[in-house]
Amino acid sequence: MEFRVGTRNSQLALRQSELVVSALQRQAPDAEFAVTPIVTAGDRNRGGNLQVIGGKGVFVKDIERELLERRIDIAAHSLKDVQPVLPDSLTLGCFLPRDNPFDCLISPYEIGDFSQIPHGARIGTNSMRRQGQLLHRRPDLQIVAIRGNIETRLHKIETEHLDAVVLAQAGLRRLGLDRSDNSDSLHAHGLHMLSLEQVLLPAAGQGIIAVECRATDERTRELLALADDRTTRIAATIEREFMRQLGGSCSFPIGAWAHEERGTMMLRGMVASLDGTHEFTAEASSNDYENDYESLAARVASSLIDDGALALIEAASASGPVHHK
Repeated sequence: MEFRVGTRNSQLALRQSELVVSALQRQAPDAEFAVTPIVTAGDRNRGGNLQVIGGKGVFVKDIERELLERRIDIAAHSLKDVQPVLPDSLTLGCFLPRDNPFDCLISPYEIGDFSQIPHGARIGTNSMRRQGQLLHRRPDLQIVAIRGNIETRLHKIETEHLDAVVLAQAGLRRLGLDRSDNSDSLHAHGLHMLSLEQVLLPAAGQGIIAVECRATDERTRELLALADDRTTRIAATIEREFMRQLGGSCSFPIGAWAHEERGTMMLRGMVASLDGTHEFTAEASSNDYENDYESLAARVASSLIDDGALALIEAASASGPVHHK
């Protein structure tokens, strides 16, 4: 029995598809998998502004089309790139255990704390969420729009004369770039990593690999269910419901992090203005989160809406990112 796996054609995406295949093969040793790299619209248009060409959804739509047209059976995604509302005939059948959900700063300089970043430093990112939070804490920073895979963005530290770039820690870990024994590691290239766990709230779904399939494909859904991580699924569902409650997408200046603490599910949400002048945060908890995830998400979203967060989302939608150079 063979399953066709669709994925983006980047080094990280291919590595993530390997992790998906490995997890599924542990549960179904007799199954066979054929990985199909797919070049998406976002990969083809590397020079365009991500928000202008369609947001992070441009990395997913072409792969979903392959699913809908039955050329692949499953699609491996970074969940943070998947829009909060799926096409009606598709579903997320599996969530692998969550990796580190937080962002990090990569710099040629050894920086021990966020406050030690030099005044006026040039920071590379194309994320509205990261931009708004960074400028809220450090209005002096110069945010420079950069796009590309991890290797490209690391290279732009030199070519764009950047003091640092902001990346997801999970991607670096999956490629082994955070390991000192890897010849391609950050350390080998004279780069240093500073965790931003206490500085930036992550994107909804960050650090999670999700596997999408056709809702009517019972054979594939049964296979995916074998490798599904319950705790990750619950956290992902809550974060994505929070996004839906706000009417935003994975491209907007919205952060969310749901995690379990001693039997209680905690959700923290954030909406920021692109120029950093405003940032609203709210949090709530639930002891009955498996049955109460919609309410938990709605409570945090409602609190932010009451504070005026919708105006920031609408402004971001209308204007696109405000990059300072």
